[in-house]
Amino acid sequence: MADESNLNSPEARKAVFRRLVDLYAAGDVSRLEEVIPPDYVGHVAAGDRDREGFIRSVRFFHNLFVYREDSFRIEDQLVDGEKVVTRMTANVKMRETGEPITLIGINIARIVDGKIVEEWNTWEQLKA
Repeated sequence: MADESNLNSPEARKAVFRRLVDLYAAGDVSRLEEVIPPDYVGHVAAGDRDREGFIRSVRFFHNLFVYREDSFRIEDQLVDGEKVVTRMTANVKMRETGEPITLIGINIARIVDGKIVEEWNTWEQLKA
């Protein structure tokens, strides 16, 4: 097993991203500094965002969807240097109707010294 005490080991980098997913599912923006530094840059379809933009995104999607602790399932994680590529599935419910929704996502996170300094991601809804 890889040494997770080394913040830059492949296993430690995967764990940082899994921690972000847990915080996201909980909607816990008060602890994002554990994994997102002040100089974070995110690249998404709506344009680039900083850490405050990431926080706004979490709040927006938590107003739109109901998340459970186990809403996210990590299907695959691959590490190449500083980058962690994660394929995920999210099972959520529309807040207004309770309709179940399944989303699939791909995230590429650049993780340095235990923090996600940059990421690229995309999500799509699966057809029912």
